[in-house]
Amino acid sequence: MRRFLFPTLATLLCACGGPVREGNAFRFREGGMTYGVEFRGEHTVRILVHPDTARLVTRRLAVDTAAAAPVAVRCASSNGCRTFATAQLEVRFDRRTGLFSFCDARSGELLLAETARRFAADTVGGEACYAVVQQFAGEEDESLYGLGQYQTGTVDCKRDTVLLLQANKEIVNPYLVSTRGFGLLWDNYSASEFRDRGDRFEFRSEVADAVDYWVVAGGDPAGCVAGYRALTGAASMLPKWVFGFWQSRERYKSFDELEAVVREYRRRRIPLDVIVQDWEYWGDKPHWNSLTWDPARFPDPAARIARLHERYGVRLMLSVWPGFGPETAVYRELDEAGALFDERTWAGYKVFDAYDPAARDIFWRHFERGLLPTGVDGWWMDATEPSFREGFTQRRQEARTKSAGRTHWGAFHRYLNTYSLVWMGDLYARLWAAQPERRPFLFTRSAFAGQQRYATAVWSGDVVASWEAMKRQLAGGVNLAASGFPWWTFDIGGFFVSSNGGQYPRGLADPDYRNLYARWFQFGALVPIFRAHGTDVPREVWQMGGERSVWYRNQLKYIDLRYRLMPYIYSTAYGVAMRGESFLEALGMAFPADRGVRAADDAYLFGPSLLVRPVFEPLPAGAGRQRVATRLPQHAGTWWYDFETGEALAGGCVAEKACDLTELPLYARGGSILPLGAVKQSVGEGPDRELEIRIYAGADARFTLYDDAGDGFGYLAGECAKCTLDWSEADSTLHLSAREGSWEGMAAVQELTLRLYRPGVEPVGKRVRYTGEPLDVKF
Repeated sequence: MRRFLFPTLATLLCACGGPVREGNAFRFREGGMTYGVEFRGEHTVRILVHPDTARLVTRRLAVDTAAAAPVAVRCASSNGCRTFATAQLEVRFDRRTGLFSFCDARSGELLLAETARRFAADTVGGEACYAVVQQFAGEEDESLYGLGQYQTGTVDCKRDTVLLLQANKEIVNPYLVSTRGFGLLWDNYSASEFRDRGDRFEFRSEVADAVDYWVVAGGDPAGCVAGYRALTGAASMLPKWVFGFWQSRERYKSFDELEAVVREYRRRRIPLDVIVQDWEYWGDKPHWNSLTWDPARFPDPAARIARLHERYGVRLMLSVWPGFGPETAVYRELDEAGALFDERTWAGYKVFDAYDPAARDIFWRHFERGLLPTGVDGWWMDATEPSFREGFTQRRQEARTKSAGRTHWGAFHRYLNTYSLVWMGDLYARLWAAQPERRPFLFTRSAFAGQQRYATAVWSGDVVASWEAMKRQLAGGVNLAASGFPWWTFDIGGFFVSSNGGQYPRGLADPDYRNLYARWFQFGALVPIFRAHGTDVPREVWQMGGERSVWYRNQLKYIDLRYRLMPYIYSTAYGVAMRGESFLEALGMAFPADRGVRAADDAYLFGPSLLVRPVFEPLPAGAGRQRVATRLPQHAGTWWYDFETGEALAGGCVAEKACDLTELPLYARGGSILPLGAVKQSVGEGPDRELEIRIYAGADARFTLYDDAGDGFGYLAGECAKCTLDWSEADSTLHLSAREGSWEGMAAVQELTLRLYRPGVEPVGKRVRYTGEPLDVKF
């Protein structure tokens, strides 16, 4: 039974003393409610509100636990208002209504204002709590992004409702970004919902001790993403091999089969960095996820994995699950500890309680003994919602998780969305301690706010093969990126092709599916992680057709493009990790002043320089080409340049490109710099001795070219190379800074081919030698 609490005006007028300060936090009471205002930097503030009698029992998980630096805060009080102000952000509390508002401290401009708040006393999962609702004023002309990854196909969350519930194809990250220049982290882990009604929006949660949220005054959407990372933790710098091409499918049935695939890639001279071993390398279902290798089909794993490294230059990623079959030693030990949930799963295993430190210790002992010493490079932590039966929809996943029983921390209801965050945080710390010479890498299907600090990448779940499903991935990916989580991908071609909703019962025998796969492959080459994976049909490049077929040639073209772009991709990855930048951006996030692209759901920005417009429609029957339209954003650099032809097109126009099955519209932003390298068989195949540097004129431009050994943490001690490239539009001069840092094996001298693109003329080229000294090149 819920009992709603509505503070009356009379009680709100009764102040109970002034604010008490502890560090950057202020606490005060008004009319039976306790209020907290806590700053974490000049741009970021936490609001905490609860009834005086409430017990704060929920563990705080999302925000980085590192101590915040002292913040200078000016406080003032009057009969009607309390204010708390830094140099950048002013928080106002209306003592008559009990509501907060947030303003730019320099301009006085209102960023965000509460309009209502409700508490309903309840008992959920056997625990006393409150259901809470927090409402804010909205603006009709703003756009809203973020909140995680969902399969709705909607980019702009304005006038939308989003269920904040984990599931197979949904990832919750409850951080909202507005084109008004604020970000809002709703710091609640239970079943929640976001709803926007145009003139107002609200968050509501089932289990809470308090209304608890953070506001980031970012200035613009990019600043809001950077502010989220400052608050919840920087994204990890991933190993360089992660950004190469991954070959995966469900599944290779022996080391011999897996190695034969790698050998064929090398024979055909097709670049490859990662081969993935999916489930049942451990044996049958009763031995599910035993954290050991089946000696019959996967013998001598350390030697076989070493051969992948030494002979082929390929890394191995291995599938690990949160559940264990009844015939495994780890199951028996967890069962004795009472750390298994008694809820059915599709393969008969039982999920362990990752909230229990003793259970995590048990998992680690078996993992460290059976898998870690064998030389696996990356860990595919599958089904970390955690997946129970019928977990393909949010509401069913919610019901099954709640019915699984209590966690070590209490009712699952309170921590419904954070299983992956808790487990990956623990595993990341153990991997770093056990293997300090290498960067951990975790690949998982679920995440929550803050998980980017644990070297985690995600994919969009078991999506089906259809044109509609492919297009929906764009909205999911850019909104996950807007919520601050950068490392993302999907199953190229869809996970299910001929089963479970896949629309191609003939599989690879259907040329329509191969056409879909071709377009999805192009899309996949231009997201942070480039990964072929799925069931029903094999996914190796040669499975799609012979070497002369358009489908085979298309894949080679985009694999080669991926490796040519590696200097740009890896430099962008460094910017993501060290400067809080984004790898993917919705066009409305990147260009908020252009209202014409606010809701664009068919194109996105890939790094700072490239606009990608995947082809989401099949070729017309009998046609060899199709016209693809792209609304190009207006921006300070004026122009967009066709990546292949160099043609300049003005921002604000709708560009049409006639594309055959191997072409997609790809445009470089005017006022940007794009470094390109040589195609390699893997990213570790020697340093970049020659580079092409493209300069796209239209405005001043800057790009930081970055490289390092590709693994390890030496880059934190200066074992890396950075060169800042600055283009002056007025002087037509490219300045290359002195090189910062060095690393063993780097190319001390680089031959650079510089190409300047301008509207209406052929590109102008120059060749220079860069030795690490400053260099000016005038065009």
